[in-house]
Amino acid sequence: MLTSMWEKTGLHTASQLKEGPNWEKVADSFRHQLLAVAERYQAFRWPPLPATLYMDFARTGQRAAFEAAYFQRRQALATLVLAECLAGEGRYLDAIIDGVWCLCEESSWVLPAHHNQFYENGGNHRLPRIQEPVIDLFAAETGALLAWTWHLLGLSLATIAPQGTERILCELKKRILTPYLERDDFWWMGFRSDTGHTLGNWVPWITGNCLRVFLLIEEDPTRRGQAVRKGLQSLDRYLQQYSPDGGCDEGPSYWGRSAGSLFECLEMLWEATAGAFNPFTSELLVKMGQYMSHAHIAGEYFLNFADGSAKAEVDGPLLYAYGKQIRDVKLMALGAQMYQLYGLEKLMAPKTFSLGRLIRAAVLHGELTGYEGGREQAALDHWFGSLQLMIARGGTDQKEGFFLGAKGGHNGENHNHNDVGSCIVFYHGQPLLIDVGVETYTAKTFSPLRYEIWTMGSAYHNLPLINGCEQLPGEEHLATQVQFSRDEKGVQV
Repeated sequence: MLTSMWEKTGLHTASQLKEGPNWEKVADSFRHQLLAVAERYQAFRWPPLPATLYMDFARTGQRAAFEAAYFQRRQALATLVLAECLAGEGRYLDAIIDGVWCLCEESSWVLPAHHNQFYENGGNHRLPRIQEPVIDLFAAETGALLAWTWHLLGLSLATIAPQGTERILCELKKRILTPYLERDDFWWMGFRSDTGHTLGNWVPWITGNCLRVFLLIEEDPTRRGQAVRKGLQSLDRYLQQYSPDGGCDEGPSYWGRSAGSLFECLEMLWEATAGAFNPFTSELLVKMGQYMSHAHIAGEYFLNFADGSAKAEVDGPLLYAYGKQIRDVKLMALGAQMYQLYGLEKLMAPKTFSLGRLIRAAVLHGELTGYEGGREQAALDHWFGSLQLMIARGGTDQKEGFFLGAKGGHNGENHNHNDVGSCIVFYHGQPLLIDVGVETYTAKTFSPLRYEIWTMGSAYHNLPLINGCEQLPGEEHLATQVQFSRDEKGVQV
């Protein structure tokens, strides 16, 4: 779909992204909040990442300690970069160059839980193979962070340490640009059918960040064109596996890194081609955005089948921008509502927040906080026929009456729980029957032992235990003879 759209434009490449955000649009209230956070990082002690901490995952299966330090570094750098862009006085440059050097000195940007998936000859290595750079979610995310840093502050940084900006370009070429173009076997690219992986949020999340690096720093138009075409082929394979009704089988918590990351990537290409590439009239892309309006229960609660919290980490500015692009007022209203509810502090709370998303919030802050389009009016019901997900309400006011979410589907979905037939019930916007969500990820979470974890099994969902037997995992374990009907009395499934 996307590849053919690109070919119809007649473009052979995408322009390098030269323009920066319009910082004059940033409201003073956002400026003050962000700079207050940045002050905490002025004398930041960049946490160490010793080899033994990396090895902890292989030894114990625990990933939290390494990831806490790893993401603290990236949070600090992203905040400092945006603060310097807003303040423009050189106040944060020394701290930024420390952060840049710190990240560039890391032997690998790939998480311990991920690196062994991607080596050409396999293996079970406790430490990363630095002679074979591979790309996972956060290698790509780190690449985008450093590319943004170079793009926004490269000239300023070069005045105090040109070697810092040179190092950024060197590391990005080695760790992102070259492996992205030369390797076709990373499973998230979608070019292999023998990996056992389904194509979920990894595809648009990594692809979008890799293409961001190309469009920000790659000067060769031929290489930019190669990267864009390859990226669109990956995204097409992802869309082929996406539910045609627009439903996200990974749930609202992962929507932001699935359909949301897809939107960011396509929006970037739309900008880089001055609107010549415009996929946003696609019926599927429209439905993928509208899913979030349907999955919103009330307040900060969202339908949370699969891995994820009922209080999903929802990026309001992203929802708002998506709604604006597809001209969906409900999605815009939801985005504004979420941002007004959460604010900047909550937006920056997730350990994996992105600089690009923080920039979007900065530019849209005034528009979002002053939004007067009214609150989102909920649909009485919606049926995702392919995903087999039903949503029904007692009225259009989300905080009044009952809400029911019920699912069929199968037990081989992305971030799957064995929960075919489960349901969630709220009353007056508050939970009655819940899905407990997921615990902190460990080595066991994405292993053959996944369904030994209590949160993943059918016994701990709103389901019957028949003859003492739980549901089994796999696509072959599915709902059958599923029917949905609607009449003047209501809906049933």
